[in-house]
Amino acid sequence: MKSLILLKTGIRTITPADCKRISIEISKTLNKNVSETTIKRLFGFAVVKHNFSKFTLTTLSEYVNKEDPQNWTSALPSNTQAPVNSWPDIRMNAKKVTNFTLKGIKNRSGIPYEMTISRKFAEHDFDDFFKSDYSYTCFISQPGYGRTILLSHLVEKFFHGENAVHLDSTVLFLSANNIFNPDQHNISFEDLLKIQLGIPHHESLLELITENHKATGRKFVVIIDGFSEVMVKRDLKKQMFENIISFICSIEHNDAIKLVMSMRSTTWTRFYDCIRHSAFLRSKWFTGNYFNHNEVSNVPPLTGKEIDRIIDKINQSDVHELNPKLKSQLKFPLYIQLYYQLKEEDPYFNYSSSITFHELISRFIQEKIYKSNYYTEKILFLKKVIQLTEYGKKANSVPKDLLIAELSAFKNAYMELVSEGILVEEKSQDDYQPREFVRFIYPHLFEYFLFIELLEKFHLQVNWTFFEYIQRNYESNNVRFHLIQWTIRFIIRIGDFGALAHVFDLEINYFERNYLLLFIAENIRFRARYSPDTFKLLTEHQLHEILIKQLINFDFVDSCYKEAVNVLADVADNDENRAIYQSILAIFDVMSMDQDSIALRLTKIAAMDLSNWSISPYEVCWLIYLKLSNRPDNSHPLIKDLEHFNYTFLEKRTALDTRQGISYLLLILLNTFYGTDRGTLEIVQAIRKQQPRIFSKRSAFPIFIMNIFALASSKIQPGKKTDQLERILSEVHHNSTRFKLTEYSECIFRMVQANQLRLRGEFVKAYEYSNESLQIFKRNELNLNCIMVYDLMISIFQDLQDTIKVNEYKYERLCFMEERKIPHRLLVTVG
Repeated sequence: MKSLILLKTGIRTITPADCKRISIEISKTLNKNVSETTIKRLFGFAVVKHNFSKFTLTTLSEYVNKEDPQNWTSALPSNTQAPVNSWPDIRMNAKKVTNFTLKGIKNRSGIPYEMTISRKFAEHDFDDFFKSDYSYTCFISQPGYGRTILLSHLVEKFFHGENAVHLDSTVLFLSANNIFNPDQHNISFEDLLKIQLGIPHHESLLELITENHKATGRKFVVIIDGFSEVMVKRDLKKQMFENIISFICSIEHNDAIKLVMSMRSTTWTRFYDCIRHSAFLRSKWFTGNYFNHNEVSNVPPLTGKEIDRIIDKINQSDVHELNPKLKSQLKFPLYIQLYYQLKEEDPYFNYSSSITFHELISRFIQEKIYKSNYYTEKILFLKKVIQLTEYGKKANSVPKDLLIAELSAFKNAYMELVSEGILVEEKSQDDYQPREFVRFIYPHLFEYFLFIELLEKFHLQVNWTFFEYIQRNYESNNVRFHLIQWTIRFIIRIGDFGALAHVFDLEINYFERNYLLLFIAENIRFRARYSPDTFKLLTEHQLHEILIKQLINFDFVDSCYKEAVNVLADVADNDENRAIYQSILAIFDVMSMDQDSIALRLTKIAAMDLSNWSISPYEVCWLIYLKLSNRPDNSHPLIKDLEHFNYTFLEKRTALDTRQGISYLLLILLNTFYGTDRGTLEIVQAIRKQQPRIFSKRSAFPIFIMNIFALASSKIQPGKKTDQLERILSEVHHNSTRFKLTEYSECIFRMVQANQLRLRGEFVKAYEYSNESLQIFKRNELNLNCIMVYDLMISIFQDLQDTIKVNEYKYERLCFMEERKIPHRLLVTVG
């Protein structure tokens, strides 16, 4: 009865939390009530003081037989199988048992079974084993590597499929929980198999298999899965292993029978302890081609191609590329199940940052710890482990002897943590004395519980002190950046958006800054989908104003920067902020020189109020669009001002903020299409007049503007002043500890150096610098910069009087522009 209930509800290992779910399912199906407490009594989670009532037993029987009683009862393996008279009868009974096991696996699969795949490594391992002289093998791994699904695909491919390689051989696929129980621990393993197959007690299974093998050449394969579900005491589990070992010994050198098992690493270690002193038993074990002694595993994680195959089945309509970090996490099948759940809840759940990674970890911990047995004890034990690592400042492992008190108090909790693959035990030689250590198997689980401990240490107060503590104590530790992300996620979950301002007060480089911008933006968008108060909180805490301040670095070659702006535009709380985000994206469109992208951006900006901007983003984009469309508007007032170096509209003193920075950059871009390099110098001088102290600050934006000025200066007025400016910028770019610079700014400076090297006659190095910049610009679709670099490379070979190379790069530039539909006539003005 219990097995049928678990099979129908799809529960693999029942916990007290599942009893309520079963009670609800029965109520929905039959409109009859069996209380949660009664279900707990049935499965041994509550004391049974009296027999179950006839109503309870009748209701439970009706529930498991509701769909088709004949199918349920006939599929269930029974101790009263029809007596066998021939080998075909044995094959029929074996097939019936195997089908029942396969059906159970398919019903319990964490994702729809048709979305699962066969593992190539397992097919090769099994094929090698089947043809070998070895008697037994075992697929060994930590929990969550998909061993059960792996076995089911092997059975279908090699024995049950239409084109199965070993269709004429016989397979008996069993769940250990169905054949090993406390009532049968004295029965030999061979007799347990005979019960499953309906073979009379006086018959010998091995003799029947051997006779059939001699007559047909076909083999008999026994596959056993689910050892972790066998709920027996430790001494009975050892007896179970002894039964299996006796069976292996009885096989001896009989090639007709093969035994395949599947165990967790901890279970295999106990099993191996029983065979390690027998040379014969070890010689009959096929280890597999991927056995790792350190990890006690021969099941490797999913490969990139295997992940792609599964994700393609899950995301049939989603063509987005998976985040590399998420993809590396999905190599463990247990996370694929959680990923599928997320996609079921939200089909558009696809993020560029590691938000999905954090959601999967959170769900994994909920499933494996908070919804499991002894969850209070488990949390207390894990807290102790974290504390003994000095909150992650020491090594991640803890000597087991320091946990004696906890091991005594929380024995069952600890064993489950090891069995479930949360913790792992390791042995190491310390001064010639073996010592056992305990550590988290996965670093991200350690980081999660470390964050929880720090949160409790600070009484759940996430303020500057909390961030400063992380920065100071984990400065040279890999966990620092992960702790910051867990903190950001927590802040956004509780809605205390104002605390996010502290993130950008930390000493972090622009790569980290841009990534955290994206991480914050995507977490906000994720929260907005289930919390209607998100936009109200954004306005209340003025979070967009905080984030917009960080965008003045204009790091155009960092994909996180652009993606963050895109996401922030989606969750903007007012038109003023939305205009800033759309204007930055318009700069990306202009630099790509893609007319369609610019036209689409113009439609988004057209309806916005831009009256308080010193330079209208709409007008600038429109004028550049006209130029790209071969319809330049040379009579426009802005173009006239460019021609006469008249920048009176910049004379109004305004603070240097992100919006003003966008205006300056738009003006420089407009001059690139309509003006000259002389105009660029004049614009930078006008900016300097409006912001007299701008170049005294060594922050990202002033250095970026200085690089633009130096590039134009090296083209039209090379000499002492330009050389001096180059030296200043070189010192700035090499002093990375004092100045936090963007990669885009570095690329522009590399162009400055390339041009200066060309003028000095150092052509080889000038070419190398140019080519480095070109590859980065191409990767980020900054086509305007690419054309500038092509012009520089052509100039290098013209100076070398290498006509062949000049023509080669002219042709390459021409093809580059044609592929991107950039008009050839722009060659006259751009550069």
